[in-house]
Amino acid sequence: MIRMMKILPVILIALSLGSTSVHAQAPTPEPDKPKRTTLKGLVINHENQSVDIQAKVVLRDGDWLELLLCTPGTKEHESILTTTAKPSHIHLALIMLGLKPGNPMTGKKIGNELKITEAKGPLVAIDLIYEHQGLKHHVHANQWIYNKTTQASLKDHYWLFTGSSFLKNQDPPIYRADANGSVITLVHFGDDLLARHTQLTSRNDNADWQAQTKKIPPIGTPVTVRLTPIKSLPKKTQPKTP
Repeated sequence: MIRMMKILPVILIALSLGSTSVHAQAPTPEPDKPKRTTLKGLVINHENQSVDIQAKVVLRDGDWLELLLCTPGTKEHESILTTTAKPSHIHLALIMLGLKPGNPMTGKKIGNELKITEAKGPLVAIDLIYEHQGLKHHVHANQWIYNKTTQASLKDHYWLFTGSSFLKNQDPPIYRADANGSVITLVHFGDDLLARHTQLTSRNDNADWQAQTKKIPPIGTPVTVRLTPIKSLPKKTQPKTP
């Protein structure tokens, strides 16, 4: 994406230089918009306005869960699923569906106080689709997670498209979720691509989130993680920050 941003002015100049011959040609009909766009590990469904991410189960009985989805070689010890899709590609896919990313939760120490900037971003519903014992299942993502203190399932299946951030001191800048694997998180790491509407962080969550082992298929089961942008919710279902 960064390289595209760098060469975009060149493309625009080339188009403007070639514009003198456009008037002498018959107008070219606009091509039909694609119904699907495929990137490694994911498919963008333009008609259904959703993104399908290819993933697999890597954890069923974790007693300290901090993510739903990460990338291989990063946080598998605390994440139910992994995906080979690049987080920056997932970010791009959501932008292609018209979403504008917000920002992850950040903390800045001012004097003796820590000033917290809450995570923000448009809501995205997350569903899980898989086959087990010959049956196809389609469940909300929150059904695989519960709180050990309250014994209640995760409240809803809505996450914020916070959009991670860039390490700008690198050339080219590095998309932090690509480096650290924070794709769909339950607590804030500060580089989350999709984050919960909460103030829990990886340092103060007290290992509250655990996996609903009985509801999760065997290790290695392929799972489609479906992201669907949510335009509006009834007020009674709007997630609130505790």
